[in-house]
Amino acid sequence: MLVVGLAILVGACRPVSAATLEGISDSTLQQIAALEQEKASRTPAQLKLDSPFVYQLKLNRHELVPLIATNFQPRIKFEPDGRVLVDIDARVTDDLLKQIQQAGGTVSASVPRFHSIRALVPLDSLESLAGLTNVNFIKRAAQARVWRSVESQGDATHGANIARTNFVVNGAGVKVGVLSDSVDYLSNAQATGDLPTNVTVLAGQSGVPGSGEGTAMLEIVNDLAPGAQLYFATANSSEASFAQNILNLRSNGCSVIIDDESYYDESPFQDGILAQAVNTVTTNGALYFSAAGNNGNKDDGTSGVWEGDFLSGGPVGVPITASDPTGNLHNFGTAAHSTNYDTAIGIPNNSPVILFWSDPLGASTNDYDLFVLNSTGTQVVDASNNTQDGTQDPFEGPISVNANDRIVVVQYNGAARFLHLEMVAGGYGNLRFSTAGNIRGHCAATNAFAVAAADARQAYPKLFTTTDTNENYSSDGPRRVFYNADGSAITTGNFSSTGGALRLKPDIAAADDVSNTVFNPFAGTSASAPHAAAIAALLLSFDPAMTPNQVRTALTNTALDIGAPGFDRDSGAGIVMAVPALQWVESQLLKPAIQSVALTNGAVNLSWSAQSNHVYQVQSETNLALANWSNLGAPVTATNSSVTATNFNLAYPQRFYRIEMVH
Repeated sequence: MLVVGLAILVGACRPVSAATLEGISDSTLQQIAALEQEKASRTPAQLKLDSPFVYQLKLNRHELVPLIATNFQPRIKFEPDGRVLVDIDARVTDDLLKQIQQAGGTVSASVPRFHSIRALVPLDSLESLAGLTNVNFIKRAAQARVWRSVESQGDATHGANIARTNFVVNGAGVKVGVLSDSVDYLSNAQATGDLPTNVTVLAGQSGVPGSGEGTAMLEIVNDLAPGAQLYFATANSSEASFAQNILNLRSNGCSVIIDDESYYDESPFQDGILAQAVNTVTTNGALYFSAAGNNGNKDDGTSGVWEGDFLSGGPVGVPITASDPTGNLHNFGTAAHSTNYDTAIGIPNNSPVILFWSDPLGASTNDYDLFVLNSTGTQVVDASNNTQDGTQDPFEGPISVNANDRIVVVQYNGAARFLHLEMVAGGYGNLRFSTAGNIRGHCAATNAFAVAAADARQAYPKLFTTTDTNENYSSDGPRRVFYNADGSAITTGNFSSTGGALRLKPDIAAADDVSNTVFNPFAGTSASAPHAAAIAALLLSFDPAMTPNQVRTALTNTALDIGAPGFDRDSGAGIVMAVPALQWVESQLLKPAIQSVALTNGAVNLSWSAQSNHVYQVQSETNLALANWSNLGAPVTATNSSVTATNFNLAYPQRFYRIEMVH
């Protein structure tokens, strides 16, 4: 990170809203007010740039008059060649790609479907690029978050080893796709026999070099469902490329897809491009398993999130004119006991903090800003204050926060909205004022399985039981959403804590803290998601005709209820278990029940319940003690809910019948 000192002009003897507010000095309020005043002076091109870019460009041109020095640090990462990695929201054309190259840029990913370009560009070229008519916004490249805190112990604790033997099933016939950072060490795992030699990596999508987390996830799937055909594509090249790879895995025939990554700018309140890609493949029949995240939970006192309605804590400062705004502070307390900042507790230095509010993506008309103060509240040390005037996302950040730093939210202008403040610290530490609701983004898509983590070391080498618990860093739900994917409001006019719709997340829990050739231990929901997905692959291998809803019912109805009784915000339905899920499939879907028996003209007519596309065989026995069942007639393929077998002549006065599924 480049560290610079920022000096900002503040009007002489400028009044503030009151004497020192709780924990925020008068001088700090003046610094925030000055930063908000600068925002009002930006050019049309600068309004389309991430605010740290604007500040760095102005500093380089000496456009900020030194009067009050601060420790404010624009969060910009410069590459070794001096350029910056950016995401450009634009109408992607050949001409635009050429203009980026002419400006000294290098395009690393271009996804027209999602209006996205990722490129390395010189900082000095940003304003001219932002001034192009088909460019909507240029921001610091969205960072991927891998949810890792690595024969898997989960094979035993989930009972998958027993299931493979008792049900003679191993995932054969099922294609499973994994999305993570990379497949480093893939050849090593294949050489040791921990992965098969026929893993398919989509062209150009290995993600190498990286951490090799994708290899670790593939190993887990292979341990539990060794007959499944494995695929991989990286989720790291860009957010839009990640979304495209979700679609590409499905087009390659993957019926089970898994990921363990999220991006900092994924909205909690509306399905963005990743969630929309998940919606597309699940509508098309795929099962999608996603790591719930390692951002902590309220019940364990590890939550890094605060959600709630904006409550005014008074103005930052008194505007000199109507066009000289400074905004209103958010009160994290109550009207009676105002607290105009939250505090980061026990986190690693330079942890990212981000802010969302309940406006639609690409159409935010209410403008909120995010500031970090030092631990004494006497200096602004980082800030994100982009403009939202109708065409931008309701998002600020990421900016850096250290332990005991104070986090301030300012309503620059507009209406009160429901807020989501998140300290992305990987389950380390928490916010002083915290709530539930850590899960967000594509893992919270309606038909995705958001998978929480349960420590396999609690049970191994035995099976999980209802006395086992969630990891304290596993992210909790529920997830409140306010907009449909197209941006239309779910509850028109109500964007507060009483509006929108509530999605019950996470869905299920599965093992983490397991071992493989890449990580020992492999901890976090990154390890949990492939365990749950591998069990789903066993179900589909056992009964290929299962629908996604039937798989969901089999997994959730037979899950071990841990934590609070019933479905809860930490573990969902509970820990998924292989044998009970397969028993459910066998009893509910595959074993037909005879519905009627009729004797007509010397022939027996049998009718039974059946599942479409399965083949059944009617069998007969004259003496149950002998159990010498013989087949009567040719196998019958079920094409509807009941099938009738006819013309089985009575050779004996007493005969017993049963129906078996052939496949």
